[in-house]
Amino acid sequence: MDGLRKAARISQVIMGLVFLVSGLVKIWEPVLFYWETIPYTQLLKIGNWQLVARLALLLGPFECGLGLALLANWRPRLAFPISVVLIIYFIGLMVAAWKIGATENCGCFGSLVDRSPGEAAVEDVIMLALLLFGWWGVRGLPSWNFAGRLVLVGTLVTVSVGAARFFPEAARLEKSDLQPGVKLTGLNPVGLEVEMMKGEYLVELMSPKCGHCIESVPKLNSWVAMEGLPTVIALNNFPQDAPVLVDFKKRLQPRFGIGTISKTDFFRLTWKHGYPRLAFVRDGVVQKVWERDEFPDYEELKEATASP
Repeated sequence: MDGLRKAARISQVIMGLVFLVSGLVKIWEPVLFYWETIPYTQLLKIGNWQLVARLALLLGPFECGLGLALLANWRPRLAFPISVVLIIYFIGLMVAAWKIGATENCGCFGSLVDRSPGEAAVEDVIMLALLLFGWWGVRGLPSWNFAGRLVLVGTLVTVSVGAARFFPEAARLEKSDLQPGVKLTGLNPVGLEVEMMKGEYLVELMSPKCGHCIESVPKLNSWVAMEGLPTVIALNNFPQDAPVLVDFKKRLQPRFGIGTISKTDFFRLTWKHGYPRLAFVRDGVVQKVWERDEFPDYEELKEATASP
């Protein structure tokens, strides 16, 4: 194998690994991936976005199968064109999101890696170049022994794992992701020095434009001053320097920190409930949730947050 062909094969292997890891991320956190697809269904103005988002869950096993095919050089005349079309489609989505000023985490790896649509589009262009170079350079190279069996078995395994990870958590798609027993993975609030996966927190989902959220500030301020309660924080989807949030802090003087989460995360945590919502979170796991008309008094809150 000459140097050019070796380089092409390396490009093919790299892209095989990229597709494989990308698919595994989607399979391991299928519910999180479901919510991450919703902004793109809205971007494409798809009417039945819930159905499309559910169908998108098949993308994880598909990417794993495609990654295995590239790694094993199985049916390159089929695997390469499909990979190229998929990457071009992703580039189109990223460019469209970039044009409208979207700032959500984008790309193959979702919330695993933080980057803007523009950064993800550049990465996709690089991956497209690797695919095209590999496609051109590996012509005539043999596939691995049992390559077809590897791709088939590997894809079936990923389908099984994805199903096992998804169906026990399927109720989260109907009732939001803020439910007792749910671990708040993928949540990275900006503007707060907290570790959501460690310690106890009273977390309010709020908007600086919401009248009920404004009315709740005095109660949350009083909780901050009370002994025996977890740390009080609030989460919203406005940037820290957004005028509406800056004005909210200036006028109401909240004694608790207000962090910023992505629109996708805010949507999945308030879906079908609205806001404000209050949750008691221990070590990243939701213990109890109160809706806006059910916010507790001090005694109820102290009892609910008592150590087990």
